[in-house]
Amino acid sequence: MNKHFIFTSGRSGSNYLSNTLNLSKQVVNYGEVLGEWTIPHKFLYKHIFKNKGVVAYLNYIYSSDIFFYLGQLYSCFSHLKNGRKINFKLKRNIESVGVKDFFVTMNRHAGSFQYVSDDPEIKVIYLYRSNILKRYISLVFMSENNQAVSYNLIKNKKIHINIEDLIEKLNIYELNRKNEEMFVLSLNRHDVLNIEYEEYFKDADSINFWNKKVFEFIGLQAISDLSQQKKILSNSLKDNVLNYDELVTSIKGTQFEKYLY
Repeated sequence: MNKHFIFTSGRSGSNYLSNTLNLSKQVVNYGEVLGEWTIPHKFLYKHIFKNKGVVAYLNYIYSSDIFFYLGQLYSCFSHLKNGRKINFKLKRNIESVGVKDFFVTMNRHAGSFQYVSDDPEIKVIYLYRSNILKRYISLVFMSENNQAVSYNLIKNKKIHINIEDLIEKLNIYELNRKNEEMFVLSLNRHDVLNIEYEEYFKDADSINFWNKKVFEFIGLQAISDLSQQKKILSNSLKDNVLNYDELVTSIKGTQFEKYLY
């Protein structure tokens, strides 16, 4: 059994990729495990591994049979509750196990970057979103509507953007992207697959192409099934932002202008 890790940032398509991997009977990806809002962190890290450290915590997640089957039971319950197909798996059939987490979340846990760096057997998938402006819009929408993913087509709702917060966050996102890239470049003993969000989700053919690449990367045959997650927002900023003209005026002439197009 090999190990994989999806290294990413919020609103960059990692839920879709994790869900796609989990459609296979031979793969399990537990999703985020370092965020304080996640179930593993709330119940496992907080009460058992906080004093032992993140390395012991991640080792347990990657190797524990108990954690695996608890995860399968939770997945079945979640799928049943939401009317989705149940895909219960047996540990003996699993060929690749992994998690996904964000740069900013890992930054809050001493040792998490080192955990990945120290294990060259972990296959790293770096999924990033080049257009940090659209990433910001998606994060604001998620926060205001309390909706990270959807399996149904929804009517697009426009949101008002706080321009001061936008500029502040874009500077932070730009710096984070540079730090993400530096970390990925440091993994010179690892197998690394870089995937740009914009290229991944360009069209149906591109999604199929990159899904196939990901499965091949972790050493498995690609599956034909696709995640049923739907895009929450339109690709057009004008369709998403109430104060679009104000946003354009504030960004024009800055290093962020390129993200308007």
